[in-house]
Amino acid sequence: MWKLITAPEQLSGWLGPTVLSDTQYGGFMVVAGPRVEQTGIVTVCEPPHYFRAAFDDPPHPASMVLVDVIPGQNETHLILTHGGIRQSLLAEYDALWTGAFDRLAQVADVRWRAEPRG
Repeated sequence: MWKLITAPEQLSGWLGPTVLSDTQYGGFMVVAGPRVEQTGIVTVCEPPHYFRAAFDDPPHPASMVLVDVIPGQNETHLILTHGGIRQSLLAEYDALWTGAFDRLAQVADVRWRAEPRG
């Protein structure tokens, strides 16, 4: 699960085309639609379980995304919290994350079925 949510080539398969713009400092850019481009920076990263990223929203304060990966015995849980979103952008982010998680579930299921179980 960690690679699916942190590697640009994996993120691009479910979130939208993703580029790490500054791998030394954690900068990134995600293009989630024709006119939807989001930039930000990873501010905390504790592989393979947790990261926090700030999404830029000039001139407004950045919104924060917290991601926790919790391994279980037979499954892995992903908890994403996105806070500090401006009221006018709530519907847009709701649609973004709902669609992205639907695609992630499909990618994770296909990948899980393809990997040998031991």
